[in-house]
Amino acid sequence: MHARASCQQNGVGAVIVMDLDVDIGSFFKGLTKGGKAKAGAGAQSSPHLKQLVIGILIALLIGAYLYFFYLPEQKRISEMQAMIDSTDQIRAEILTLDQQILKNQTTLNEGNARFDELNRLFHNKQELEDLYRNISLLALTYELLVAKLEKGKEVPVFSDKPPIDQGEGVPSKKEVAFYKISVRFEFVGDYLSYTNFRRDLAQQKKIINIEREKITVRTGDAEGGDGGVVDISTTLSTYRFPASDADRFITGG
Repeated sequence: MHARASCQQNGVGAVIVMDLDVDIGSFFKGLTKGGKAKAGAGAQSSPHLKQLVIGILIALLIGAYLYFFYLPEQKRISEMQAMIDSTDQIRAEILTLDQQILKNQTTLNEGNARFDELNRLFHNKQELEDLYRNISLLALTYELLVAKLEKGKEVPVFSDKPPIDQGEGVPSKKEVAFYKISVRFEFVGDYLSYTNFRRDLAQQKKIINIEREKITVRTGDAEGGDGGVVDISTTLSTYRFPASDADRFITGG
């Protein structure tokens, strides 16, 4: 594309004609090249910016992974490892507890067996009344006259446990293991019959002890010997367990 410019100057008669043979397309290309050159300079600096942005994104991703996944997982693994490390100690403690349980169970079984044995040998209050009657009937079986029956006091036998403190100014309480009961009999009859009575008395299921025994041959029976009539004074003792808590604990003692 070409442009022609004319300039006429009146009065001088001179005509100046400028013929500009300018390629307008080339002109705009030049302008465009200038803009592209500036854009090229910006393009040369853009890779550094991209690298910086990518680095920040990678750092954020790594931080998020560490915070949300890696650190919690490491904590869980540490806890599991601590549990695994303590397994042997726990097993040893369980073994010790099992041994203690077995030992205590054995002691408990022995104590229960001892209690059952004593419970069979000791009396309760009702059985004591039956005991007095049974002794009298046994004496009659061997033709022994019960001249006297005198019940003694119940004497508490305390356990080995320490006294229970009830506070200042109040006497402590002691636990009673069992009571010892004494009863005094006086019999009149044949000495041989009395020996049979003693034999059967010793075969009773409950504990009956002879604490004191006095045998006197009657003066009128000079020929007494083994078959003579005698006066027997004997003190028997037996035992019973406490029947209630009020019976089990005694204040002061």
